[in-house]
Amino acid sequence: MHSRVLVVYHSVEGQTEKIARRIADDLRDRMMDVDVQVAETAPSPEAYQGVIVGDSIHSVHHSKALTRYLRDHADELSGMPTALFQVSLTSTNPDEEHTAAAYGMVDELLSETAFTPDMVGLFAGALAYTKYGWFKRLLMRHISKKEGGQTDTSRDWEYTDWDAVDRFAGAFAGRVDMTALSPVLPIVRSR
Repeated sequence: MHSRVLVVYHSVEGQTEKIARRIADDLRDRMMDVDVQVAETAPSPEAYQGVIVGDSIHSVHHSKALTRYLRDHADELSGMPTALFQVSLTSTNPDEEHTAAAYGMVDELLSETAFTPDMVGLFAGALAYTKYGWFKRLLMRHISKKEGGQTDTSRDWEYTDWDAVDRFAGAFAGRVDMTALSPVLPIVRSR
């Protein structure tokens, strides 16, 4: 029997969705049945053996949709393997200051929802200049310039470390597999 995993995400410009689908493909490669759902309409996690949730950071906060999903399903999620991945440009710079800021946003979400994931992945997102309106494009260019990032607004810039995404999915698959096996492990007694 294959483990069933639910991947729930919220995405604005599409990078978080792209990461969620990559994680789902990685899990399917490990013989898991995976459903990928947007947070606004995702089902209850009770029929699954594990849940991964993902969200993009906008204006230094998680989305209302994913926050609501986590609040609504906190009890079910507490009894199974869970993981959170957060997508932000803050994670583009892996130095101590930016990593602390990224974990600060995770901590804020966890305190608002009482969700306690077994794993947290911090992934760099993308500058989707071609998908932004003129004001957001100008604002994001200014922020990117200040942080030493790309400022050419004629194209999009992807910063996601796909190897890190694959390692995250693999580690989660291992957690689900261990949880699925633990009830059937024999008790060995010595005489």
